[in-house]
Amino acid sequence: MTRKVQTPTAVDFETLYRDYGRSVLNLVYRMTGDEEVARDLTQDIFYKIYTRLDEFEGRSRIYTWIYRIAVNHVLNYLKRERRRKWVELLEKRTSEIFQEASERVEWKVPPESPDARMERHQREAIIWQMIQQLPDKLKLPFVLHRYEQMSYKEIAEILELSVSAVEARIYRAGKQLVKKLEPWLGKI
Repeated sequence: MTRKVQTPTAVDFETLYRDYGRSVLNLVYRMTGDEEVARDLTQDIFYKIYTRLDEFEGRSRIYTWIYRIAVNHVLNYLKRERRRKWVELLEKRTSEIFQEASERVEWKVPPESPDARMERHQREAIIWQMIQQLPDKLKLPFVLHRYEQMSYKEIAEILELSVSAVEARIYRAGKQLVKKLEPWLGKI
């Protein structure tokens, strides 16, 4: 019987995955809005972390390094998806586009419901939909701060920005969200 010997790198990686796996998955889900895609991308991210573990130089905290890899990986994915969607859109006929647009508008209108839980879910869905419409450079710092409870300094390290740039982007994201949510304020 052969026994597998764990290298220090494998042990380190298991610890990293156990400590940061769920946080990275949550971040990726918040950036993509798709659970299946988030799981796939999280696997890709941790594979990338595993193959680059020896490149970590210790100039930042390990979670900052991990989040930077995750954010860059997801941003690259989103760019590819955006390009792919534009190509698909250009290939569609105009009538199909108008049909899909009218179906989406009907879906966005929240139905009246006496159930408070259902109403809360609807509010969250509307807000999340508006967050997804923010430009990536505003959405990402906002999500990291609001949903990942990261400080401005931590976000600045991950995104390689100044703290004041992070503050400004989060502020602008909030202003844009309020503006986008104005039509819904009476309904949510």
